[in-house]
Amino acid sequence: MDESKALYWVWMTQCFPTPSPKVIELLDRTDPETFYHEKTAYPFLSQNDVRAISTVSLERAQLILDRCKSLGVQVMTMEDDEYPESLLHIFCPPPVLYVQGSLSCLRDHLSVAAVGSRSAIDYYNSEMGNICYQLAVAGAVIVSGCAVGNDTYAHLGCMAGKGPTIGVLACGSDVNYPVQSKELKKQILASGGALVTELPPGTKSPRGYFHARNRLIAGLADCLLLGQVPMRSGAIITAEAAIDQGKEIFCIPPCNISEPACMGVAPFIRDGAKIAMSGYDIAMMYGDVYRTTLKQEIYQNQMYLFRQAEESADMPAPKKKDGIKNSAETKKSSSRRKTSASEEKAVEEKTVHSVDLSEYPDDDPRRLILSLLSDEPRMLDDLQQQSQLPTNRLLQVLLDLEMNGIIESLGGQRYKLA
Repeated sequence: MDESKALYWVWMTQCFPTPSPKVIELLDRTDPETFYHEKTAYPFLSQNDVRAISTVSLERAQLILDRCKSLGVQVMTMEDDEYPESLLHIFCPPPVLYVQGSLSCLRDHLSVAAVGSRSAIDYYNSEMGNICYQLAVAGAVIVSGCAVGNDTYAHLGCMAGKGPTIGVLACGSDVNYPVQSKELKKQILASGGALVTELPPGTKSPRGYFHARNRLIAGLADCLLLGQVPMRSGAIITAEAAIDQGKEIFCIPPCNISEPACMGVAPFIRDGAKIAMSGYDIAMMYGDVYRTTLKQEIYQNQMYLFRQAEESADMPAPKKKDGIKNSAETKKSSSRRKTSASEEKAVEEKTVHSVDLSEYPDDDPRRLILSLLSDEPRMLDDLQQQSQLPTNRLLQVLLDLEMNGIIESLGGQRYKLA
């Protein structure tokens, strides 16, 4: 970043609301430094615009740059090489981005935006986490909005798959909003991801800004994955932005076609959106585009990921992943004696699941959570109360254990040993 140039870019953005098409129109005619010195009253500028241009000081922009430096926030303008090229082609691209972490993970990698309801049910949270985990393992980047619900599970699933994830904020980098995402944001940065916003530090989310923010989530991605989407939802705005940008829409299959809380995806499916039952359904479409960074041997093996007890003639068993028990391993040979129903019941009654806690260090939160679980389902609230882990950290631990086949997620935010 050339700080002397960035100063004028930041000054220009402070003269107009965020986002403002007038800033883009100005940039088509001049550059920020020239405009600051000349302050030409172009015909499309209103009297209020001219007044703001004459009253907003360069010192105000310098204070923003100083604050960014103290926070470790990179100021990125449309002139910078690091500025994501995909954002240059959206409606009203942000002239300035404020970035924590690095956006380099977007280069030559499949990027998937994943959004959905803040009050999503377990089905959608689990599927969102699993699909984003699979995509990360295959080499993709996940972009979401750091909100509770589907957004959180998208980020956590990606991090569980050791992939970088990008959170697009609706506030300044130093504003704790939403409050529940504080720990999540730290985890995103610690795992090599990034937090990005077009709002300078200290800025709370402006009234009605979420719709504008959602154009950035769609703009940073190659395609969009929809989780639980009510009939009226911000996720619909993001999907419409992605369509305007010419991008593909994928939908997690609705769990109840009679429930308005999850049928916001219906119009998109009718109009040609694709169903995503695993990361394979998304990654397969971009294998030729990202052949050097998408691990085809991984995502092609995700075609069959349906949970089932045994392999059958019409459905192959799931492919084995490290740490996950493959049902095919327990499949009985046809030459063996079939167990009677009474014998199966007796074996089932004697079977008690347990985990060797010695595999985990004493300070590993997984050890703590596993010590609280058994064959009997436990509520998420109970686990949080006993473990005293922050909610986002607890959800990450549970998702990691579920991904590795050690625990099972049941309906109603209940968990038990697998």
